[in-house]
Amino acid sequence: MGKSADAVTTGSGVDKCLTAIRAMVLSGELLPGQKVQQAALAEALGVSRIPVREALSRLQSEGVLEHKSNTGYTVARFNSEDLAEIYLMRRLLETELVKSVDLADVDTAAMGRLHTAMTAAVRADEPEEFQRLNQQFHFSVFDASPLSLVRQELRRLWYMSDFYRSMYLYEPETTRRLVVEHKAILDAVKAGDRRRLLKELDTHRTGTEKIVVRRLGRRRS
Repeated sequence: MGKSADAVTTGSGVDKCLTAIRAMVLSGELLPGQKVQQAALAEALGVSRIPVREALSRLQSEGVLEHKSNTGYTVARFNSEDLAEIYLMRRLLETELVKSVDLADVDTAAMGRLHTAMTAAVRADEPEEFQRLNQQFHFSVFDASPLSLVRQELRRLWYMSDFYRSMYLYEPETTRRLVVEHKAILDAVKAGDRRRLLKELDTHRTGTEKIVVRRLGRRRS
């Protein structure tokens, strides 16, 4: 059946579609509430509809997309109350993960490199790159936890709110503040100070939630 069929068999075709569609949502190329056209995606990505269909199904299970029998797939749309619930669940899950982590097992050198790269992304005005590195930075801590199901659910919550969190990345003052907060998080991990780490994460998360809700209000006013 050709290269597309081979890619589907190995899973690389589905992974390619997942990465591409997530990037479209993150960048705003696919907006909340917008219908997702399977045929157009398949043509744009150079694959058959099979991996596209599988990718869309996975994104639905993650909460990134919604599906209705009469309209097909659309990008999930959240209001401020939905986002408040997402941030509440994030706080609960992230707290449990941090409590279960041996901070000595966290690769702080890798976190340091990510922080340096994020700083460079801010200076170069590359918000999408900053967003990608930001998730890697945080999950450097979370992925050190043995609680695999909790990690999986947390990652789903992050994917669900990717587009909304990306809205504040176009504010230079905000991204510079995030770099400072990330340094405080990194320093707490290096010090092995769990209580301080939880405090820094709470401050960071609460601040970003307020910005997201404020930006969401502006978009709808």
